[in-house]
Amino acid sequence: MKKFFGLIVLLFGLTSCSGGLSGGVMNKIMESWEGSQITEAINQWGYPNSQQEIAGKKLYVWDRTVSGPSSSTSTGTITGNSVSILTNTLGGGSWNCRRILEVNDNEKIIGWQWGGNNCPFAAVGPYASWPKKK
Repeated sequence: MKKFFGLIVLLFGLTSCSGGLSGGVMNKIMESWEGSQITEAINQWGYPNSQQEIAGKKLYVWDRTVSGPSSSTSTGTITGNSVSILTNTLGGGSWNCRRILEVNDNEKIIGWQWGGNNCPFAAVGPYASWPKKK
């Protein structure tokens, strides 16, 4: 039992530090774009959600948001002339992964940043197209 508990603590520690398990994957994904032209990223990822200039830095921003449905159950009780209704709502929410690429005056990618609660821990499924293709 102590070994199992130790394994749980270790896994929790790994997922809590430096972006958890997704940190290494996302860092590699974003690093794969360093030195590329922004048009290459746009061709592979599609148009960014926004383009910004902050403190003299030109940034391109991609957001991937996934929303989950919620479910509700209601129960009612009728006693004489009064009605009592209890509603419980479970689940639901919104999960996001934001990718930001910074470019220089020649539109070359020179920096990056990522964040969110839904960034991949593996480049599979909808995330398979995120690393730069060779």
